[in-house]
Amino acid sequence: MARKAQVSLAKQGVDLLKKKRDALVSEFFGVVRNTLESRNKLNAVSQEAVNQLNISASIEGKPLLESVALAGKRQVMLEVAEKNVWGIKIPEVSTARSLKRDPFERGYNAAIAPGRVIKTADNFEEMIDLLVEVAGRETRLKKLGQEIKKTTRRVNALEQIVIPRLYRQMAYIKSVLEQREREDIFRLKLIKNKGE
Repeated sequence: MARKAQVSLAKQGVDLLKKKRDALVSEFFGVVRNTLESRNKLNAVSQEAVNQLNISASIEGKPLLESVALAGKRQVMLEVAEKNVWGIKIPEVSTARSLKRDPFERGYNAAIAPGRVIKTADNFEEMIDLLVEVAGRETRLKKLGQEIKKTTRRVNALEQIVIPRLYRQMAYIKSVLEQREREDIFRLKLIKNKGE
């Protein structure tokens, strides 16, 4: 009876873990779609930023670009929040606001800076925004993937190891009880025959 209760509990656990895995997979594919879109956008913006940098370097010169880059230097603060999906804490990385700044907030005189240099800075700040977005999504994907693998291993362990072992134990217990019953019947017959 105890083994039957354990089998029932294990089957309930398998059902619950499968539902958890399905929810995680659904979340995973939703994040994958968004990540692919963001990654494609990041690739396009990166290509444009590098092209603009090359054009600016060839026309304006490397010293001017280095000077503007040093003047516009800053720290980027990221916020990490946690989203709960089926009891799993999944990190969400973001920034408080867009990292793309107004040209007059960059630490150099935008009024006299060449337009190509300002465009280059705009492209690279947009690229940083997208990098943070993609990094956050890829972190979520990694965490979801790990949890899906862990949940799948648990489901497989229950279905392929624990439940079959419980059934084998139940079969063994049943055979032992049947053997005892046959022995008891045999003993009762012997006692009855001796009594006659």
